[in-house]
Amino acid sequence: MKNKLLSILLLISTTVFIISLSIFLPLANRRFYYGQIDTLNIVEDLNSFTRKNYTKEDVIDAFDDVMDFIWKGTEFKTGKLNYSEEGKSHFADCVPLFKLDLIVMITSGVILLTLLVLYLLKVWRVYDFFGYSPLFYGGILSLLLVAIVGVFGMIDFNKLFTVFHKLFFPGKTNWQFDPRYDEVILILPQKFFMNCAILMGVGLLTLSILSIVYGVLKRYKFHKLI
Repeated sequence: MKNKLLSILLLISTTVFIISLSIFLPLANRRFYYGQIDTLNIVEDLNSFTRKNYTKEDVIDAFDDVMDFIWKGTEFKTGKLNYSEEGKSHFADCVPLFKLDLIVMITSGVILLTLLVLYLLKVWRVYDFFGYSPLFYGGILSLLLVAIVGVFGMIDFNKLFTVFHKLFFPGKTNWQFDPRYDEVILILPQKFFMNCAILMGVGLLTLSILSIVYGVLKRYKFHKLI
């Protein structure tokens, strides 16, 4: 039997899963960072500012220490690089946001998997809204997010970066690092965050298009599948 409520849940879960998975891509992929150390001249810029002789291995160690603190709950360290208590507090503020995205991704993924199992067991049938699958609309909603954020970012990424921090860290200023005391910020240049945003956008775009294409094909060619 077709169920509108479960179909709406499918739509919402699809949208949330696409967004949370896309955000998770750069957060959990350390190699994405490693691959940019040379291209972004991170070691050279770090040494130019600090007038020290840090190596690429020192940069990787510092980055890994921060990621281990966020994901594994280890003691906060930045390798050989200096950091302040203000800087440390910002990374501590990031921990719940990173883990929230992971929880949302897993939860929405479990919901999608459960709905798939129920469908395969013929417990329910998907209700198509105006002839299109909920997956189609989930892709559309995700695609709109890509368009809105993408346009904003292309117009003024610095402004987007500031708005993001003010939105997710309300009342906080500890994200405005002073590289004289927080050398760790020098290995996380804004260009890296821009590339993270691009990776998120590519992930969102790819998953959204797949959902939309499925919806269109189902509507016009494979309408008997569900």
